[in-house]
Amino acid sequence: MKLRFVLGRAGAGKTRRCLDEVRAKLKESPDGPPLVLLVPEQATFTTEYALLKDAGISGTMRAQALSFRRLAFRVMQETGGTALVPIGENGKNMLLFKLIHRHADRLRLFAGSAGQRGFVEKLNELLTEMKRYGVTPDGLDRLVEEAAIASPDGLLARKLHDIRLLYAELESALAGRYLDAEDGLSHLARGFGASGLASAEIWVDGFHGFTPAEYAALDALIRSARCVTVTLTLDRPYGPGEQPGELDLFRPTAETYIKLRELAERADVPVETVVLRPDPSPRWADSPMLAHLERHYGTRTPMAAPDAWFDPEHPNCGLVIRAAANRRAEVDAAARDILRRVQEDGLRWRDIAVMVRNLSEYADLIEQTFSDYGIPFFLDQKSAIHHHPLVEFIRSALETVTMGWRHDAVIRCVKTELLTGPDSGFDRTDLDRLENYVLAAGIDGRRWLDPDSWRPLVRDPLEDEPGSAVEEDPDGFRRVLQCRERIVGPLERFGRALARAKDVRAMCAALYDLLDAVGAADRLEAWSAEDAENGEVLRSRAHRQLWDGVMHLLDQLVELAGEERMPADLFAGMVETGLDSLRLGSVPPSIDQVLVGSLDRSRTGGVRVAYLLGANEGVLPMRSREDGVLTERERERLEDGGIRLAPGIRRRLLDERFLIYVALTMPSRTLWISYAVADEEGKGLYASELIRQVKLLFPKLAVATETGEPDPEGGAEEHLRHVRRPDRALSLLVGQLRRLRQGGALPELWRDVYNWFAGRPEWQDRLRTVVSSLRYRNEAPQLLPLTARRLYGDRLLASVSRMERFTACPFQHFAAYGLKLEERRVYRLEAPDVGQLFHAALSRLANAFGERLGEASPEEIAQAVSDIVDSLVPRLQSRILMSSSRYGYIARRLKQTLIRTASALAEHARRGVFTPVGLEIDFGPGGKLPPLVLPAGPGRSVEVVGRIDRVDAAETDDGLLLRIIDYKSSAKSLRLEEVVHGLSLQLLTYMDALLTHAPAWLGKPADPAGVLYFHVHDPLIPSPVPLPADEARRLTLREYKTRGLLTADERIVRMMDRQLDTGRSELVPAGITKGGAFYSGSAVVTRDEWSVLRGAVRRMIERIGQRILDGEVAIAPYRLGDRSPCAFCPYKPVCHFDPLVEGNGYRRLGRIPKERVWDLLRENAAPEGALTGGGPASGGAPAGRGTVPDSGAAADEAAAGGEGGIFEGGEG
Repeated sequence: MKLRFVLGRAGAGKTRRCLDEVRAKLKESPDGPPLVLLVPEQATFTTEYALLKDAGISGTMRAQALSFRRLAFRVMQETGGTALVPIGENGKNMLLFKLIHRHADRLRLFAGSAGQRGFVEKLNELLTEMKRYGVTPDGLDRLVEEAAIASPDGLLARKLHDIRLLYAELESALAGRYLDAEDGLSHLARGFGASGLASAEIWVDGFHGFTPAEYAALDALIRSARCVTVTLTLDRPYGPGEQPGELDLFRPTAETYIKLRELAERADVPVETVVLRPDPSPRWADSPMLAHLERHYGTRTPMAAPDAWFDPEHPNCGLVIRAAANRRAEVDAAARDILRRVQEDGLRWRDIAVMVRNLSEYADLIEQTFSDYGIPFFLDQKSAIHHHPLVEFIRSALETVTMGWRHDAVIRCVKTELLTGPDSGFDRTDLDRLENYVLAAGIDGRRWLDPDSWRPLVRDPLEDEPGSAVEEDPDGFRRVLQCRERIVGPLERFGRALARAKDVRAMCAALYDLLDAVGAADRLEAWSAEDAENGEVLRSRAHRQLWDGVMHLLDQLVELAGEERMPADLFAGMVETGLDSLRLGSVPPSIDQVLVGSLDRSRTGGVRVAYLLGANEGVLPMRSREDGVLTERERERLEDGGIRLAPGIRRRLLDERFLIYVALTMPSRTLWISYAVADEEGKGLYASELIRQVKLLFPKLAVATETGEPDPEGGAEEHLRHVRRPDRALSLLVGQLRRLRQGGALPELWRDVYNWFAGRPEWQDRLRTVVSSLRYRNEAPQLLPLTARRLYGDRLLASVSRMERFTACPFQHFAAYGLKLEERRVYRLEAPDVGQLFHAALSRLANAFGERLGEASPEEIAQAVSDIVDSLVPRLQSRILMSSSRYGYIARRLKQTLIRTASALAEHARRGVFTPVGLEIDFGPGGKLPPLVLPAGPGRSVEVVGRIDRVDAAETDDGLLLRIIDYKSSAKSLRLEEVVHGLSLQLLTYMDALLTHAPAWLGKPADPAGVLYFHVHDPLIPSPVPLPADEARRLTLREYKTRGLLTADERIVRMMDRQLDTGRSELVPAGITKGGAFYSGSAVVTRDEWSVLRGAVRRMIERIGQRILDGEVAIAPYRLGDRSPCAFCPYKPVCHFDPLVEGNGYRRLGRIPKERVWDLLRENAAPEGALTGGGPASGGAPAGRGTVPDSGAAADEAAAGGEGGIFEGGEG
C-alpha cells in the first residue's frame, strides 16, 4: 500500500506521466492485476482514447478508465448491492413531490411549494448536498431545536424543521430498497477492501477537490489498493501543519493534498510526493507567450519580447484579446477566426475548444453562428426538454383528465399532433378548425364529453324574428365532429382507466396504454429518421433518448410507489415533476468537432487553440447568486452550528481564480480572450479583471475591436477577413450595399463578392431577395383594375360604417371587406354582443308600447323589459348569458341597465311630441327603403345601405319632421370636424336616405328635425350626501341626455322637450335664452346648413366609393390628437404598420377652427340639383389631407381649433 502524489503546475505533464506508467505496465504484463484510471465522469472516454491512441496497444482487459460511479458499481458487483434499484435525480424529485403532498399538514413552510416549478429540484439538490457532506437527519435535530428556541417563528427554524422532516422521510423511503449516487460511494468505501480490485493500482487524475463521501471512498482505496497515485495541479508540497493562504492561487488543490496526506497518515500508509517542474513546459514548448502567462499568472511580471511577437499573425503570438460590440459580434469574430485557422494553419476541428463561464448565455448564439459558418461543433451540456411534443402530450393529457377537461389543456394536447397521426386523415387545418369552433362555442370542461353541447354555430340576429337562425358551414361542422371523436376517444378512455386504477402501477400502465394507442413510439421513430436524413444527428438521437427517458421514468414510478394508492392529481404531479427534471445528455456524434463547453464542467485534452468568450465583469470570475433553498446567511449559521456544507459564495468566488487559471492554461498554441462591451439591449458591459491582469503581463498586446462588420475605413485585408462563407458574406454584402445607398463608397472587394453571387445560378434568387430588402418600404400598392373589379364589381354595396373605416385606414378596409379577414370568434361577451342585445330589446319595447310608452308606469316598463330580455338571452351567442353564474349576474345587470334606460326613454316620450314611425328600418336591397345610390365614376356607383335604429316623426304646420335616434352602448357625440374628415358620416347619411325616400315611404316630403345618439347605460350619480328622490331622478335623467344635431328652430326643440321654456334642456343638446335664441353651446344647424351637410356627406361618399373601386389599399391610418384606428385594429399583424419604418406614417389630421368648418363644407359642395327630397341642393365634403387625398387645400388649412358645441362635442 502506498499513496503517491504527482504534483505540478498546469501543463507539467502529470496526465502524460500517468498514461505512460499504465502503458509501460501493460506492455510489461498484459494480464496482471487491474490498472484503474479514476477520472471525472465526463472524461472517461477521452482518457481511454488517449491511453490507447498511438501507444502500440491494440486493446486491454487489464486497464480501464472509470468514474467514481462506475468503480462503485464494479465493487458492488462483487460484494453485493446491485440488487438495490438505482434511482436517479428525477426519481428522487418525484418521491420528494409525493412526500411534500403527503406530509403537507406537518410542514411549516414548504406545504404549498411543490407546485412551484424548480422548487423540488432545488430541495433535492440541498438534500443531496447534505448527504454528500455527511449531514444526517439526526444531525439536524439539535440545530432545529436551537433555531426554534432562538426564534420559534423564524424563517430558518421553519426551513430546518421541514428540511429535517423531508430528509428523514426520503432516507426512510430509500433505505434498503433504492440506491442513489451517494449511496454508491458508501458501498464503494465499505466494500472495496473485499473486492478483487483491492490488488489494483489506481491513478486518480483530473480532480481538483473531493466531497466528504468521495474522501471516504479514497480512504478505502488508499488503505487497500497496492498503490494509489493522485495528480494535483499544485506548485509545491505542503508540510505537516502548513496551510495555504486565503488568496493562494492553488488553495483548492492544496487543501485536497493536505486532506489526502492526513488520510494516509492515519492509515499508516507511506506517502511519496513527486513534483514535476519541467522547463520549458512540454505543453508550451512552441508558445512562449502562453508559457509566460502560466508561469506569471497572478503576478505583475511583464513579458520581455520583440514587438513583432504581439502581432496576431506572428507565429509566436499565442495570445489574442478582442473587445466586441456585443455577444453576437463576439461569437461571429471567434467563428471567423476558427475558420481561418482551419483553412490556413492546418488545424483540425478537434484541436479547437470554445469555453464560456455561463454556457446558457452563449449556447443559442454559438449554435446559430457556427451553423451559419459550417463549423461542426458539440455543445457539452445537458438539455431540458420541456417543449418536446411527447412531454407536452403527457403533461397536457394528464392535466385534461385530472383537471376537468379544461380548454387550454385539451388544445395543447391536440397541437402536439400525437392524437392525429399521419394516417388519421386529419391535418393541421382540421385541428385549427376544431380549435376555432371550441373557442366560438365555449366548449370547456365536461362539455368536451357531452355530444349535445356540440351544436352548429348559427347566425341569429336578435333584431329578426325567432326561428330565422342560419347554420354556418354545415360541412365544416361535420368535419369538426369527426375530429372530436378522434381526439376525445383516447383521452376519455385514458381518464376512465386512470379513475379505475387501484395503484400507481395501474396508473403507469394506463399512461403507457395511451402512448401506445396514439402510436407515440412510432411517431418519435419517424421523427428520428427524418432528422437523421436531414443530417440532424443530435436531434435524431434526442427523440429516442426521450422515449427511453419516459419509459425509465414510468419504471421508477412503479419501483417507488407501484403498489401504493394515490389520487390521480398527485400521480399527475409526480409525473410532471419527473418530466421537468428530465435532462438529455449527448455523446459527440463525431470525433472531429469543435468542443463548446463551460469552464466548470467540460474536460478537455489536446486542445491547441482555445477561445475564452464572455470575459466580462461579474461573469469571469462568476458572481454567484442565491437561488437555493438556503440563503448564504443561513448556510453560515449552519456552519457556526457545526454543520458543514459545500463552499459558500465567498469561497467559490475566491476559487474562481483557480478555475480561470485552468482555462487559461488549456491550449498549447493560442489563447483567444474576448468580451462584449454591450448587451443585447445596448447597455454597457465592463471587461473582466482578467483583461487587466493579462494586459499587465503583456503591455504591448493590443486589444482589437470587433463589430461584426468590416470597418468602412479598413483596407482590403480588413474586408477580406470577413468573407469566409457565402451565407455570411451575403448578409454582410447587404450592409455594404445599404451604405452605398446612403452615400458611402462600395469597396472593390464587395463588388467582386456581388459579381460572384450574381454569376452563380444557385445564388441568384437569394441575392435578388436580399438586395430587394434595400428598397423595402412597408407599403401596399394599389390593386390592379381587374383585381379591384373582381373584388368589388362596378356596383359597390356598402354600409356607412364601411365608408368610415376606409377613411380611417384604406388597408384596414381592404383586410376586412376585400380579403374578408375575420378575428377568431371567442366565447365571451363582447361590446358588439351587448349592443345587439340593447338594440333588439329597445326596438321590441318601442314596438310593444308604441305611442303609449310615455303613459306606461315604471312597473309596466320593468316587467316588459324583463320579459323581452328573457326571450332574447337564449338567442345571444350560443346562450352565453346562461352558461355560468357569472354570466347570469351580467345578464341581470344588463336587464337593470335596460330598465333604467327604458324609463328614461319613457320620460323623453312624455315630454316630447315626436313618436316612433319606424324601428330597425333597413334601407338597401330587400329593405323597407331602397339604397341611397350615388355615382362613383363612369359606369360605377355606390349603393349605401344601413339599418336605422329608430325614426320619430311629428306633424307641424310647415310639414312633416323626422328625427333619428341611434342607440349606443358607449358615449358618442357628433362633431362636424369629424364630418369634414369623413370619420363621422353615419347619422347624416341616414337622414339623407330618409329625406330622399320619405315621399315614397311616408307619402309626403319631410324635413330634418335632428339626428341624436342615445347612450344606453346605467349611470352612477356621485353625491357626498343622500339625495331627495326628485333630485336623484332629475340628475339621472340628465345622464340620458341625447347628443347630436338639431334643427335651429326653437319650436322644434320644444317639441322634443315640452318642459323647456328657457335655459338648457335636460333631454336634448340645446338651450334657449329668454330672447328665444340658442345658447352658444347648443348643437343646432339651420335648414340651409342641413342641405350643406347632406351635400357634403354625399360628395364624401362618392369619392370614398371611387377610391375603393379604384383599388386603393394604402397603409395610411389617420391620427387626430391621440386618436388612431391602430389602437384596437385586429389587422396590425397583417400590415406591420410602424411609424418608424420607411414608407409608414400617420395621416395627421389637424384641428379645424370652428369658423372654418362651414367654409370647408361649402367650398366642396355638390353641384346644384344633386339632392332630392327634403331641401335645396347643397355642397359636398372637403377632401383635405386627412380625408380624401385627391383634393386640395382643406386639410392644409386645418389647425388647432376652438371648443364647444357641434365642433368639439360641447353640450351635445
